[in-house]
Amino acid sequence: EVLHTRTIARDDFTVEGVGDYEETRANLKVQDGCNFMCSFCLIPFARGHERSRRLDDLLREAEGLVTRGHREVVITGVNVARYCSDGLTLLDVVESLERIPGVNRIRISSIEPTTISDALLERMAGPSKLCPYLHVPLQSGDDDVLRAMNRRYTAREYADFVEKAIRLVPDLGLGTDVMVGFPGESEAAFANTRTLLEDLPFAYFHVFSYSPRPGTAAIKFPDRIASKTIKTRSAILCGLSRAKRLNFYQRHIGGTVDVLFETRNQQGFFTGLTPNYIRVGVQSGEDLANQIHAVTLYGAMDGLALGATADR
Repeated sequence: EVLHTRTIARDDFTVEGVGDYEETRANLKVQDGCNFMCSFCLIPFARGHERSRRLDDLLREAEGLVTRGHREVVITGVNVARYCSDGLTLLDVVESLERIPGVNRIRISSIEPTTISDALLERMAGPSKLCPYLHVPLQSGDDDVLRAMNRRYTAREYADFVEKAIRLVPDLGLGTDVMVGFPGESEAAFANTRTLLEDLPFAYFHVFSYSPRPGTAAIKFPDRIASKTIKTRSAILCGLSRAKRLNFYQRHIGGTVDVLFETRNQQGFFTGLTPNYIRVGVQSGEDLANQIHAVTLYGAMDGLALGATADR
C-alpha cells in the first residue's frame, strides 16, 4: 500500500527508548523521509517528506547505546546528509557524538553523492572518530539511464566526487549501490556502467535488479529488460565486486589496522571491521568480542582479510 505523504508528519521528531542491538555496532536514526523523487523508488510516498530528529533526543539515545556497551555508532536515515534540525547539520551531529565518552567510532550509512559536503570529508580525513568510509549509491554509470531514474548527477559528476573524496580521504573505504535492468538499459548503457565501476576505486558494491513497483514513475516506462539479461548483467557485476573487494583487501596486506571485533565465524576466525570497512579475521582462542585491537594483515581471501593481533 502506498501512503500519501500528506498523512505523514513533516516536523522534527523524537524516538522513544534506546535501540536494542546484539552487534558491537548500533544504528542511530537521525533522519527520515526523502524529497528526492527517483523514478524507481517508493520511499518518498511511504516515508514522507524529509524530517530530522532533534539533536538532544538522538544524543540521549547515543549515550544509552554506550551504556549498553556499543562502541560504534552508525548514523542512519533515508537521506541522512539532509539532516537539518534547528539549523544544525549532519556535521554538527558527528561533532556532538564525538564528545560522548565511550563512543569509539562513528560511521555514516548510505549517503547520497550530491549531499556530501567538503567539510564532512575534511572531518573524516582529520583526527576524528568518524570512520573513513562512505557508501554512495551510483545506480547507473550511463547518463541516459541516470536521467530516466531522475538521479541528480551525471556519470562524470559522480566520478569527480569520488576522485575528490579519495584525494581528501586517501584510505577511504568506498562502497556503492548499482541497479541492473532498469527500463531502457541498452547493452551500451550497461557497458558504460561496467566501465565506470571498473575505473573508480570502489572497495565493493551491492548489485540490485530492477523491480517494477506500482506507484512509481518507472513502472510506466517502455523497453523492459528481459529477466535473463538482468541475471547475466547482475552476475557480471557481482563478480566484479568480489574482485574489487579482494583487491582493496590485498592493498592493505603488510599494514597494521585497528579492528573492532564482533564474533567468531564458522571457520573459527574471530572477525571484526576496520574503520574503512575491511572485514578482518584472526585466529584466537580468546573472546575478542567488542574489543579493539591492532592487527597486522598477512593475507586476503574472498570477503575476509587475514591478520594477527599486533598489540598482545
